[in-house]
Amino acid sequence: MRSRKILVSVGGALALVTAGCGGGSSGATPAASSQAPSSASPAATTSTDAAAGPVKVAFITKFPVAFFTAMDDAAKAWSEQNPGVADISYFSCKSPSDVPCQTAQIEDAVAKGFQAIVITPMGPEVVPAMNAAADKGLKVILVDNNLEAFTKRTAVAATDNVKGGEAAGAYLKSVLKSGDTIGLMEGVRGVPALDARIQGVKDALEGTGVKVIIGGAETKCDAAKGATVAQDLLTRAPKLTAIYSACDDPAIAAAKVAKQKGKKVLVMGYDGLPDAAKAIQAGDMRATIAQFPGKMASLGVEAAVNAVQGKPVEAFIDTGTALVTTDNAADFLKFQ
Repeated sequence: MRSRKILVSVGGALALVTAGCGGGSSGATPAASSQAPSSASPAATTSTDAAAGPVKVAFITKFPVAFFTAMDDAAKAWSEQNPGVADISYFSCKSPSDVPCQTAQIEDAVAKGFQAIVITPMGPEVVPAMNAAADKGLKVILVDNNLEAFTKRTAVAATDNVKGGEAAGAYLKSVLKSGDTIGLMEGVRGVPALDARIQGVKDALEGTGVKVIIGGAETKCDAAKGATVAQDLLTRAPKLTAIYSACDDPAIAAAKVAKQKGKKVLVMGYDGLPDAAKAIQAGDMRATIAQFPGKMASLGVEAAVNAVQGKPVEAFIDTGTALVTTDNAADFLKFQ
């Protein structure tokens, strides 16, 4: 894995929370690899040595897609706007399920003397490595998704998906009426963040007279699986009024399926993908709930630095959500 180390210097050219996937301060985004950080990583120091020099931070994302490259860009922007504070190295893997790759990166961060890890964990499989890092004194900040099994985390910088689900539910309640039927497309059952996005809608529509049906399979937040679930919903309920998905990629796919079948179906997603904003502009989708990966990154790095320096850090840092409709879709054509 090619490790890109940025030693912050005076100057700053990027906005803190509006960095898009193509706006990195150092040009191209880091290449993905299944290897751990290279020997170019910072020389080993004791992880508790917070007094001298910039805080050494390993910034670990899952794999190089737009959502995570936007995180990289925002972390770089924070570094430039806070010169001399953090020395950040960036790592990712080739796929979102390469657990051995991410585990090796966490272990190598410990071996190379990083003082903090800011990470979008792939899943509970990496908890042992993160526990070991925390036991060595590293501050571990989770961004984008929390893992309840990881109790040694310093903080979480992520979307409050309970609030996001409630916002989605409130919007759907405002546009649907008694007698309508909505199909709900789940992401991954048992993942609290994704379940909350569905539960908020179910709670909001209770007692409204809107019939709620659940897709027969999980979408896994995958477009192809989303298309299959949408097909199932439209077959089971030919007069379906609306489809809501816990993730945007399946929602975009569902909108395409409905269009191909000549069905006028209100489609809403969750994530705020630029492609969803485009689909909203085109009239194929009605709305989405946007997350802010740039805020997750910048606030995650800030929390890591503060924790290493002994400053107070909130256990949960809510990075916010926004309802995206035709009124503001143009503002979400890039990640924020």
